Amino acid sequence: MYYKNQIIELKIIDMTKEGLGLSKIDGRVFFVKNAILGDTVRAIITKVTSGIIYSKALKILLKSEYRVKAKCDVCESCGGCQLLNLDYNKQIEIKSQNVINTISKIGKFDRNEIVSLYDGIVKMERPCHFRNKMQVPFSKRNGEVIFGFYAGRTHHIIEFDNCIIGFSHAELILNTIKKAIVKFDISVYEEESQIGVFREVLLRCGSSTKEISITYILNDKKYEKNLEKYRKFDEYIITESNKLLSDFKDEIEPYKIVTSTININTNNNNVLFGNTNITLSGKSYIEDNINEIKYHISPESFYQVNMIMTNVLYDKIIEYGNFSPNNNVLDLYCGIGTISLYVANRVNSVIGIEIVKKAVDNAIDNAKLNNIDNAKFKCLDIENINDNNLKDILNFKIDTIIVDPPRKGLDQNAINLINGLNPKKIIYISCDVATLSRDLDILCHKYDNYKLTKLSNVDMFPHTMHIETVSLLENINSGF
Repeated sequence: MYYKNQIIELKIIDMTKEGLGLSKIDGRVFFVKNAILGDTVRAIITKVTSGIIYSKALKILLKSEYRVKAKCDVCESCGGCQLLNLDYNKQIEIKSQNVINTISKIGKFDRNEIVSLYDGIVKMERPCHFRNKMQVPFSKRNGEVIFGFYAGRTHHIIEFDNCIIGFSHAELILNTIKKAIVKFDISVYEEESQIGVFREVLLRCGSSTKEISITYILNDKKYEKNLEKYRKFDEYIITESNKLLSDFKDEIEPYKIVTSTININTNNNNVLFGNTNITLSGKSYIEDNINEIKYHISPESFYQVNMIMTNVLYDKIIEYGNFSPNNNVLDLYCGIGTISLYVANRVNSVIGIEIVKKAVDNAIDNAKLNNIDNAKFKCLDIENINDNNLKDILNFKIDTIIVDPPRKGLDQNAINLINGLNPKKIIYISCDVATLSRDLDILCHKYDNYKLTKLSNVDMFPHTMHIETVSLLENINSGF
């Protein structure tokens, strides 16, 4: 019998998809926080269920051969980098096995078949300072302004000095904001009371251009009366931050803040953005490049967070697509058109579909920016597209469909749409291997129209269990 707060010794034999250590005793399964494969730990049980016993390592009794010294003092409490103390090559091995096992089990594929077509994971050469987007909440503790990241499944802020996965020197900007909040006497938002103004800051960085945008998330219904104060607040932050950023002579091109925005969010929920945006300075977007394609990125745009590996990911799409000049491509969940524009010069035409109007506007602007006239974008809800919608936008046969859906994967209407269009190829990009596996099972087994022929991963999220998966499905109908 196991019970909460019981102290127990556990040998970690595997890792869960959430990055927890896994142990087994007498047929019972233990998930162990702050433990990695190969550790032997003294742990305390935190929760007992009929299926799983949850626990937390109190002391490492025997270190795993794969354990390394983490380059961050708060990685275990923060939870943003569950695997930072695990050797990177071992991380890759564990992720590979997780992908193979999940697709085999949930997707109902023969494991040997998956192993035979699996291309492996493309890993980062230098897996640090890769995130070009940082969402950082502010609060007060013991009367002092603080910033950090929320600990997993909580709203308790873990402070940090230098995030090992955030873009270089971001902490200089955050510390300047912290000083400015005090200097300009701006109150900090407190969740429990819902009182205070400054909630969070969103930093975005162009990995190739080094351009930075700042978005201040404020809880201020009377923001119009305070705009002049916010402009001075912002001017101080930009001037001081850019001065600090320019001092780094090791940078070929120093980072620089080029635009700033206020977003007004007075809602009591976990959604980052409210409905009101006010540009304080600059052009309201940053610019970035993926190879020869230029993109304008607004604060709310979806954009891959690891641009070093995005180039690798998109080249994998080109490889799997094997496009020819007469191909017509449909890009579902196209966002600001990053994939659509990347493949456009290799095909006859691309149609991108996205539900977010602002993203579609960005995509159209990005096509103009690159003088690409064979990529068209439509604002439609993919989950509610019908034949009438399609008649308005598709007047040619689609050869390849590219899908990069949100974590929840494809809904039934999207799958019916894809199956009805009957393309020669489907390239499915996914950040969640479980929902990908479910959808592969439907497309390859329930409808029996497609065969999974290629599968690979790109490590967009080092030091976490997250992984980007690229899969190729080919039509097995005799007509092709």
